[in-house]
Amino acid sequence: MRFIPINLDNVKNAATMFVGIANGEPWNGSWTYSSAYARLFSIAKSIGFTGFITMDNNGLPCGFVMGNTKNRDDGDLDFVISEICYQNSEAGHIYAQKTLDYLEEQLAMRRIVRMLYMEEGGSGVAKYFASLNFSEIENVVVVEKRIY
Repeated sequence: MRFIPINLDNVKNAATMFVGIANGEPWNGSWTYSSAYARLFSIAKSIGFTGFITMDNNGLPCGFVMGNTKNRDDGDLDFVISEICYQNSEAGHIYAQKTLDYLEEQLAMRRIVRMLYMEEGGSGVAKYFASLNFSEIENVVVVEKRIY
């Protein structure tokens, strides 16, 4: 297994994986390559961006993680995961965990104090991330305002 940094030239590989995974069970999305590429490209060109494509033991891409840093009021940095994409399977879970471990090592070298992730999806998402050693933050509020 190895990790390839995502850049503006290879984000298309992440977009292809994203469509295949996000449109399958259990997410059942309706992403097109164009909409996925636009989303991931905008993340990849953001300030403080970091992302990795995970290559399995056969050298094939099997998922990715990407996000960017945010400054805190105390001067420390957080890393906010914008997208993480792996198959919903035992192998996908293992690759996701190993990728998050690698990401954590990379962030620690940059003295980033924590990783954050926010997603729609209810308790299933929370349980999944708990299995990846994330914990819920009691004082986080997620709000929305529908425009139309």
